[in-house]
Amino acid sequence: MRLLLHIGQGKAGSTAIQNFLRANADRLLERGVLIPETGQHTNHQDIFTFLTDDVKHHDPQISGPRADARKKALGRQFWQAALAQLDQSQADLVILSCENQFRPFSPDALERLCGHFRPHFDAIEVCAYLRDPASHFLSYAQQDLKKRPAFTIPSRTGFRDTLEPWLQHGPGPVTCLRFARDTLANGDAVADFCQRFAGIETEGLAAPGAEVNTTFSAEGMEIMQRFMRGALPAPTRYHGQRAQRMKALVEEADRRCPGYARPRLHATVKAAIDARLQDLDWLKQTFGVVFPDIGAPTLPPEEADDLVRGLDRVSDICAVDPDRLNAVQAEMNRLAEPRRGFLDRLTRRARQ
Repeated sequence: MRLLLHIGQGKAGSTAIQNFLRANADRLLERGVLIPETGQHTNHQDIFTFLTDDVKHHDPQISGPRADARKKALGRQFWQAALAQLDQSQADLVILSCENQFRPFSPDALERLCGHFRPHFDAIEVCAYLRDPASHFLSYAQQDLKKRPAFTIPSRTGFRDTLEPWLQHGPGPVTCLRFARDTLANGDAVADFCQRFAGIETEGLAAPGAEVNTTFSAEGMEIMQRFMRGALPAPTRYHGQRAQRMKALVEEADRRCPGYARPRLHATVKAAIDARLQDLDWLKQTFGVVFPDIGAPTLPPEEADDLVRGLDRVSDICAVDPDRLNAVQAEMNRLAEPRRGFLDRLTRRARQ
């Protein structure tokens, strides 16, 4: 009996892999691969919460009050159901996938995880896809700004801090691969995961691969940050009631406006992110993972660290076209017009 743990990294094809597994769960079970229940999530975060007794950092501004006990209870329920299904089926492989597990765990948390696994599995493997740090930072900034007013500053030793505990206290061998089209089977994370780690034949299954998350332009990112910081009001009360509504409006206006392009990091920011990293040699020696785009440092580590820690606004990390930003806002107002009520019109007149 084999268990495969896919722990991320976030923004490295994880959602596409998870959507593929969930969409094909019934057919995969017929082929001997069990994908446990995920509840309301795309991934197995509730199961991992129960197994490790470690709840990921919670932001009450995004998802309300903490519900640790509920998450652990759900995880217990899903895990027990998975074990019961495993006993009743002919499955010989179980897959758990959650990018939220790509974070430092304590030895105690990983020991609890191992304790749950040992009675049931003969072989356990852990795998992760790793993204170029500068590219990962920009992609994660996109995700952050859809939910909160600031973006996360990357750690200087994030790879080692996360992966070393899995090596020392985890349930089995760890394999890491660089997330890049030239290293993935067919240039696709889903196909690569199925072939390389899971031994899944994809014939007759839902096609893998399509991009899941929508990418803002730099102007879209700027608008979302201004909205999340209270510096830009929503065009209507309807859109202001939920950040998800505003996000959808910005995405649509962004794509409709001429000049849409994926954002690109300022060269100085990329150089600073690369120069401050302290675990690249460890990553190469331990997993053989090298990022070809990272050359010799062009800044002293201390200077690079100061620069990165001072990043606060979208314009700090990528170029924002003010004319296109105004055009996107105008398109947002046009698209929002059908939702504009009496109070919206009154507020608009007062502002004017």
